[in-house]
Amino acid sequence: MKAANQLWGKIPTVADISQSLSIEFTDSMLQEHSNQIDLLNAPNQFLLTESTSIQSHSKYWHQQLNQSPGVIRIQVHSGYSDHELRLLYAIFSRSLGFLNNRYSYFFDVMDRGLDYTKEAIPVSKTKAETGYHTDSTAKHYYPDFIGLLCIQPALAGGESLLANAANLFAYLQHTFPQWNELMHTPLCRDVITPGTIQNSDAIRANDFPIFQMNSEGGIQFRYMRYWIESALEKLNEPSPEGLHDLLNTIDDYFADSANVMCFRLERGDMLFVNNRFLCHNRTAFMDGEKPRVYVRAWINLAEQE
Repeated sequence: MKAANQLWGKIPTVADISQSLSIEFTDSMLQEHSNQIDLLNAPNQFLLTESTSIQSHSKYWHQQLNQSPGVIRIQVHSGYSDHELRLLYAIFSRSLGFLNNRYSYFFDVMDRGLDYTKEAIPVSKTKAETGYHTDSTAKHYYPDFIGLLCIQPALAGGESLLANAANLFAYLQHTFPQWNELMHTPLCRDVITPGTIQNSDAIRANDFPIFQMNSEGGIQFRYMRYWIESALEKLNEPSPEGLHDLLNTIDDYFADSANVMCFRLERGDMLFVNNRFLCHNRTAFMDGEKPRVYVRAWINLAEQE
């Protein structure tokens, strides 16, 4: 996919990215698929039926995801039980590709009373604003799509924010051409994947650039400022020349509301985002009587080892 096909000509509206599914369709999906296998614990063993309805929807979702706008919000009836919503989400996620199990196939994103600035944990385990980022800090694993299912919205906050890295790249090339080499220079990232070695050698080996170009000339963007700076701090190494200014400029671009989509997911909403050219964030949130619960999926077009 070429960078020109990734660009937002204008910021998409929520209506531009949304598709509402009829209860007749979602009921039929549950009836056809929910008894086939354990969808939630072995989703990659699940084979979709030859139903033309799911195939046509999946084709449209791929079109929305693989090029601009790079995001689709699917709305289903909020009256389904939590388990039924999870099953529908598993079906739709699997229709897009293969699920990754690094944090479990379907990871509950909720506040666990932790602080990512005090220990090497994913921000998804906190209630803090995440900062703009792409998912996965691991050099050799990168999800193509991120899925989110809203089971319970927050009492306050927790809005979703999206920005387009292809537009950012065009802006940086035009305005700051002196940073072009730095944008493509491998940078160490902190190691936070559970069960991995997290010493200095592992951090040094976990290096990759902020921007890469794919074989078709499209943008591949990998970013979370905190883990870049955390790696430099742990290694006790100075920042490469110009990096601080580059990161500030990237953050300033994302801080400009003219470059960002902002919207709130409600119960039953499913959001799928291209993790290669879109960058996402969420505002800090406060739980009510029920905690905010989203369910995250990492999805790849090809099956991972």
